[in-house]
Amino acid sequence: MNAMPRKAGVKDWLVRHEWPLALAALTVVVRVLYLVTVARQPFFYNLRQLPDPFLFNNWAQEIISRGDWAGGKDVYFIGPLYAYFLAFIYAVIGPRLTVVRMVQVAMEAGTALFLYGLGRRTVGEKPARVGTLLWALYLPAVFQSSFILPVALDLFLVVGGLYLLARGPGRRIWNWLGGGLMLGLAALDRTNMLAFAAAAVPVFLIYRKAAGWRRLLAFGLAFGAVVGLATVRNGLVAGDWVVVSSQGGLNFYLGNSENARGIYWDVGVAGKAKPEYLNRDVARELAERATGKELKPSQVSAWWFGEGFKWLRAHPGRAARLYWDKFHLLTNDYEVPLNMDFYFMKFITPFHLVPLPYFGFVFAFGAVGLFLGWRGSSFGRTLAVVFLASYGASVMAFFISDRYRILLAPPLMLFAGAALVKIYGLWRGWRWKAAAALTAAAVAAGAFAIWPPRGIARDAGFAQSFSRYGKMYYDDGDYAAAAHYFNRSLRLAPANAETYILLGGALGKQGRPEASFAAYAAAATADPANADANYNYGLALDREKRWREAVPYLERAARLAPDNPLPWRELGETSVRAGDYVRAKDAFARAARLTPADVGLQLRLAQLAMELGDEGEAVAYARRAAAADAALAGPNFILGFCSFGRGDYAAAVVYLEREVRADPTSVRAFGPLAAAYGRLGERGRARDAYERCLALGGPPDAEVERALGPP
Repeated sequence: MNAMPRKAGVKDWLVRHEWPLALAALTVVVRVLYLVTVARQPFFYNLRQLPDPFLFNNWAQEIISRGDWAGGKDVYFIGPLYAYFLAFIYAVIGPRLTVVRMVQVAMEAGTALFLYGLGRRTVGEKPARVGTLLWALYLPAVFQSSFILPVALDLFLVVGGLYLLARGPGRRIWNWLGGGLMLGLAALDRTNMLAFAAAAVPVFLIYRKAAGWRRLLAFGLAFGAVVGLATVRNGLVAGDWVVVSSQGGLNFYLGNSENARGIYWDVGVAGKAKPEYLNRDVARELAERATGKELKPSQVSAWWFGEGFKWLRAHPGRAARLYWDKFHLLTNDYEVPLNMDFYFMKFITPFHLVPLPYFGFVFAFGAVGLFLGWRGSSFGRTLAVVFLASYGASVMAFFISDRYRILLAPPLMLFAGAALVKIYGLWRGWRWKAAAALTAAAVAAGAFAIWPPRGIARDAGFAQSFSRYGKMYYDDGDYAAAAHYFNRSLRLAPANAETYILLGGALGKQGRPEASFAAYAAAATADPANADANYNYGLALDREKRWREAVPYLERAARLAPDNPLPWRELGETSVRAGDYVRAKDAFARAARLTPADVGLQLRLAQLAMELGDEGEAVAYARRAAAADAALAGPNFILGFCSFGRGDYAAAVVYLEREVRADPTSVRAFGPLAAAYGRLGERGRARDAYERCLALGGPPDAEVERALGPP
């Protein structure tokens, strides 16, 4: 009698899947250890100095606080997927950044499993193991997943989508639906996925016998439904049928224009054109200024696209050189920073001192693997190659950054694994010529990958990174650490006025006024045309009571930033202390024109007019101030004093009574009030006012006492 076949248990399943599970576990271990080494660093919890993490975190919290899952009333400017991902987590467990990072680590492990499965269907079992091992140890991915950024989510969706499609021919339709859904979701963050979807259509047609029309249609419907959801939302909410987001035109211009170098750069007004402001307002302002009309977001994007294409047509030679530079950056070992500098992290965590795999290594052997044409033209391999080509080209069309390029790494690792397995087998089998040829090809590709890109230095951003790190500590109130990092930044960039200003603030917070003063002085010397440097040094001189020296710096700051009322106001105050009332009056008038609702400025102008003997102007300014704020102390005194001088004692009493109600301790108001009551014959009230004046420490007035007579 034959025994029944034993049902496979959990142990058997684990044995069959030991490699992918082990590699996924290694992925988790490496990333958790990395997080442990940076958990006490300020960027781990302070997002204010990291533009994109700050933006996504705030966006998600706004969705939760407002209960507005439609995402506001504007067209999406950037892909919304990650903001909603964060909002979902925050809605469940609150805004806990450590939990978000652990979820991202789990997704990185999921990416390892998907990558292993994709590798088995494209390059074979052993290359899949090697490629997934590279992924587990890949330091740029470990680095990126430690930030509140959509990298881990994008990788999980893209590699998962490619895996489902690669196993799709001849399989159930759910693979195609799942692949379309995951890649469609990825397109809600990286709209470059639209380029891959378009490029994949010929592949699907070539393999249509294996895939079948129903499966191809399932992929198209799933992908289109997800992307179309964002488009419909934009149309219904904002009245502009933008496909996902409207940032594309501006990004295209950043990568294709006179100032383009293949990497991100600020466009428009300095200080406003930063990722935390989404560049949205600056992009719209400049486009509308150029066209002379109000534009929808889609029209703004179209205008920027037009400007980029206009430059490409006008400069074909420079455009060709620019695209060569972009290709070199895309394939280079250098990680182009966009938020945090990858290379700066060597000062923060020992992980960046360990020789783990970088992109140069992956590219060198991945290029050889692609050249080998591993396992012919299978559907999965062709799909991976089409993804690498289409996505890489779409990134080059805009600009290169570490965060955007990283999606190329996992598929390329599979081909690198294939090349490594092949080369190892050739050397082991004593096939020296073939082994040497492939090794030389990998070395040549590696040399190209590590050759420094034109105009790029790995340590060029260290000064900015040290300064940014100092700002993080400053925000946390650790002013000693902040000053330490500002000083390290200045050793690398000794002419940076902004960092001197920050250092001055940190030293001042530590109670080191002399060192703070020296830092502000160095800022003004380093960049005399910097408004902030002149302003802060002027204030430092003012605090030292060196008022006449402070005035030129404050005046220069005001003229360098003529639309900012603050330096004009400080110039006015310092000029008063310096005894230059004419300059003070002009400065206060400039500030008042910029902030007409500022009652305090009207009062200062009234006081200065009195000092300069212009009673009529003083009364005019005082009336404006009193009309704006009847309870304000000061303007009614001026009006009462001037009324007394004209002999209008009744009006003087009215104004001065208002003044003492606004400020019951006003010594200067009680004396004239007593005199005014005396002139009106109201001796009782006059005596009360005079006694109040004396009680507050006011000087005796012989004339008032004679008018009042004996008590």
